Amino acid sequence: FFSIMPKHDDGDSDLAVSTYSLAELKEKKRALTEELAKLEVQIYNMEGSYLEETMANNYGNVLKGWDGYLQARARNPTPTMQKKQKTQIKDADR
Repeated sequence: FFSIMPKHDDGDSDLAVSTYSLAELKEKKRALTEELAKLEVQIYNMEGSYLEETMANNYGNVLKGWDGYLQARARNPTPTMQKKQKTQIKDADR
């Protein structure tokens, strides 16, 4: 990230280089913060889709366990397409 700049006799040019480097680093930080925020929204949306899909079919998921899936397989070894119902995901489920 950082490069070692040779020192100049002129103190003003060192200050200009440092100011430019600081501005460049602030811009990189802003861009990374923006990218992180976008990724967090994407993860949140994908997580919600997964939870809605797995809760709707009553088979289970990583958070609630797979008991529903095991019980359904015991009742009917060849699963059929069931009508999915819309479920609301709570923040506590995440």
